[in-house]
Amino acid sequence: MENIKNILNKFDMEYVEDYKPTWVKAKLKNKEDLLEVVEALKEAGVKTCSTVSPTDFIDENKIEVNYFLEDLFNKKNVWLKVDVERDLDKCEIDSITPLMPSADWHELEAYSTFGVKFKGHPNLRYFLISRDYYGKFPFRKDFDWKAHEEHLIQNINDITEEYFEEYDENEENLGHEGSRTVLNWGPTHPASGPIRLKVYVNGENIERVEPDIGYVWRALEHLAERKDFIGTIVAVERICFMDNPNPMICYSQAVEEIAGKEITDFAKYMRVILGETGRIASHLISMGGFFGTMGLHTFMMWCLDIREYFLDVLEDYSGARIATACVEPGGVRYPLNDYKAWFEGINKAIKKFEDTKADITDIFMKNPLMNTRAKGNGIFTLEDVAEYYLAGPIARASGAKIDVRIDEPYAAYDKLEMDYVNCDTGDARDRLLIIFKELEQAMDLIKQAMAKIEEGIEAGEMDPKKDHLVKMPRRMPAGEAVSRIEWARGEILMHLVTQDKSTSPYRLKIKAPSVNHTMMLNKLLKGKTLSDIPLLYGSMHICQGDLDR
Repeated sequence: MENIKNILNKFDMEYVEDYKPTWVKAKLKNKEDLLEVVEALKEAGVKTCSTVSPTDFIDENKIEVNYFLEDLFNKKNVWLKVDVERDLDKCEIDSITPLMPSADWHELEAYSTFGVKFKGHPNLRYFLISRDYYGKFPFRKDFDWKAHEEHLIQNINDITEEYFEEYDENEENLGHEGSRTVLNWGPTHPASGPIRLKVYVNGENIERVEPDIGYVWRALEHLAERKDFIGTIVAVERICFMDNPNPMICYSQAVEEIAGKEITDFAKYMRVILGETGRIASHLISMGGFFGTMGLHTFMMWCLDIREYFLDVLEDYSGARIATACVEPGGVRYPLNDYKAWFEGINKAIKKFEDTKADITDIFMKNPLMNTRAKGNGIFTLEDVAEYYLAGPIARASGAKIDVRIDEPYAAYDKLEMDYVNCDTGDARDRLLIIFKELEQAMDLIKQAMAKIEEGIEAGEMDPKKDHLVKMPRRMPAGEAVSRIEWARGEILMHLVTQDKSTSPYRLKIKAPSVNHTMMLNKLLKGKTLSDIPLLYGSMHICQGDLDR
């Protein structure tokens, strides 16, 4: 990391310091130097923007903009800070999107929620939030929620007018002799979920795609500020129901870092088991959904059957199958009063998959229709991975050796044997095969973690009835932390800011992978035909919950 620090020290910085083994933290004195700094970092291999996180320090009349920049392949990351004036007419900074396309939607979100204008952005506009919030910047500390509720209905005419403008434009296009028009794919298409794609077509051929997101925007980042540090679990676990435990692990790690608390080895292994169980449950839905986009719905029934066994595991531990609240700051929520019975249920779930694996391979992974339509279709290169920050199985399907569990180990992953799971073509077929491979890896990690717990109990080093949780302070010191985990769809990054003696987060930024994956849809679908949309969209394993938050 010394070369990164040397680059940063060439500029006027308030500080440059090591943060974690793979992170350097720095604060830039002058916002006018931002583009020059980012360009220098990019030349050194830091080519990717993970996210942009503004924090509104209203008492200091400033907004601190945090950039999380990564060298995905060499594991060299930069947390770069810079202040901008809070007054709306002065609240602006240069856009880094022309240098790092992965920053595109993250800058739009920062503009829409905090009012930070990014000069030079190729298409600065309101994004994610509903029209009712346009120009109000709802994540600012002085946003008046009560006045907003009284003001809600007045924009309904604008929304209706916009709809009819689009409708009339389409009618006008259809009235010409040409074959160009705009089609809406979603938000009620059976393969889309609550997202709309504006598809510009010439006949059957796709010329451009504009994703329209925000249909399930819940302002989870603001909700976190209204909860105490334990209650915030309710917000973060609802990023997406399909892999429920891992976001809680990510958030809890940030709280523990600020509090200066170390959880027990037992709790670390429990987080591995719960996190990998969530990954399995999510991957099974993704696999079944991918085949559903081709009209092959039988496989979803197979996947749901197996998934029920793993949901039983979560229910036996937490009492819930979806919103489990099974992880919290300090460890995991519940003791294991009968660990042998719980482990027996886990082994039963694993055996269910193993007994079915050969049939899944023969019937579905080798399915001729799937292979004909998906092989060689929708290819992403390693350059695409770095330029747009494709994450998780989407990146690993293209051969990228990136996985937060290995690159920046957390929980007990550094004590377990694992390696990168990869394909190399980066097509839609590989994006299916990769998550099938990861199912086996997840189950192997669960087995290893169970063995470690059993060894610890037998050696008298672990007590499953007491070691699940360490006491956490109700009030936190002032501080901030960045936590990352490998979610089922890729990196989740959370940036937590606290004030002294606070009982709730001052700021919680949640970055999830579906934002960047959805941002890629135009590149993925341009030049394809309409029949490719469900297949290629399904291959991205996008979840609207983490997309909109």
